Amino acid sequence: MFKTRLRLGKVLGIPLHIDVSWLLIFVWVTWSLAGGYFPERYPSWSRTMVWGVGALTSLLFFGSVLLHELGHSLVARAQGVPVESITLFIFGGAAQISDEPATPFDEFVMAIAGPLVSLILSGLFALVYLLWRNKEAPVAALSLFLGGINLSLGVFNLIPGFPLDGGRVLRALLWRLRQDIRWATKWASRAGQMVAYAFVVVGILRAFSGYWVNGLWIAMIGFFLDNASRTAYARLSARDLLRGYPVEQVMSRDCHTVSPQLSLDMLVEHHLMGNAGRCFVVTRGERALGMLTLHNIRKVPRVDWPFTQVEDVLMPLEQLRTVDPVTPLWKALEEMTAEGVNQLPVLDDGKLKGMITREDVITFIHDRANRAAAPR
Repeated sequence: MFKTRLRLGKVLGIPLHIDVSWLLIFVWVTWSLAGGYFPERYPSWSRTMVWGVGALTSLLFFGSVLLHELGHSLVARAQGVPVESITLFIFGGAAQISDEPATPFDEFVMAIAGPLVSLILSGLFALVYLLWRNKEAPVAALSLFLGGINLSLGVFNLIPGFPLDGGRVLRALLWRLRQDIRWATKWASRAGQMVAYAFVVVGILRAFSGYWVNGLWIAMIGFFLDNASRTAYARLSARDLLRGYPVEQVMSRDCHTVSPQLSLDMLVEHHLMGNAGRCFVVTRGERALGMLTLHNIRKVPRVDWPFTQVEDVLMPLEQLRTVDPVTPLWKALEEMTAEGVNQLPVLDDGKLKGMITREDVITFIHDRANRAAAPR
C-alpha cells in the first residue's frame, strides 16, 4: 500500500511525519520566492543566491509551522494528554493529540499556545531584520519574510472557526458556558463552516477578478476548513459512541490464518478464491509472524508463485500496527485512519486473538447510533 506519510524521526520524543502534499507546497513556496518575490526586491542578487535563499526561507517557514505545532503538543503533554505525532502537509501542520482536553481551561491553553509561538517567532524575526537590515541583505530579506508569514500564521489561526486554534478557543468558551463539550463542538464546528464558506466566496471573487491563482488557493483553504470542521465534529460524535468499549467486544475472532511455508499458488487456489478477505495473518502455532495482503501477492510475478512461500513476502509483525484486546475502540479506529489501513491484528502477548477492521467499527457505530435514535 502506498503511504502518504513519511516519517522523519522524532522531535522532543514526538514522531514527526511529512505528508507527500508537503513536498508539493515546499516546491511551490520555493519557486514563488525564488521566481518572483526575491528577484523583484533584490534584482542585484545572483541566480544562485535567489534560489539558495528561497529554499532556506521555505525550510525555515515549515520549521516555524513545526514550532507552532510543538507549542500545542508540549502543552498537551504537560496536561497529561498523549501526543501521537506531528504531520506537516499542504496546508501547514497538525498535531495528532490522542484525547480531548479534560477541562475548558486546558482546551483554551492548548489552543492558544500555537498562535502565541507564531507571534513570538514573528517578533524575533522582526528583531533580526532590524539588526541586520544594513549588514547582510540575505539575512534581512529572509527575516522580513518570515516575520510577516509568522504574523499571518498566528493571526489566521485565531479566526474563530473550529478546528482552527481560534475555533478551539471558541469551543473552550462555549464549553465553559454550558459544561457540554459535544454541544460546544457542534456550534464551534458550525462557526468553522461559516468561516470556510466565506473563504470559498472570497476565493471565487478573487479568481473572477483576475487573480485566479490567489483565488483558487483561498477557495481551497475554504474547502479544507469545511471538511476539517465537519470531520472534527463527526470524530467527537464517533468517539462518544465508542467510549467505554474495547476492541475485544467488536473484533472478529475467526481470523483467516495461513502457514508461512504455504506457496503463493496454493494460497490463491485454496484460500483466496471465494474468500472475501483481502488479507491473511501468517502464524506459526499461536504466534503471529506478520500479515499478507493482496498487494504483497501482486508484487510477485505469477510464474514465481509456485516457488514463493508466504514467509518470503509477508509484512513482518514488527512493521505492523497492532492493538491488544483492551485497546479502546476509538483508539483502534484512529490508528487505522492514521496509517491508512483497513484492519489491525489483535494480539495478546504475541498471540493472535482476532482482527479488528474499519468495517467492524463503522457497523458498531451505526448500530449504536440507530439504537440511540430508536423510540423508547
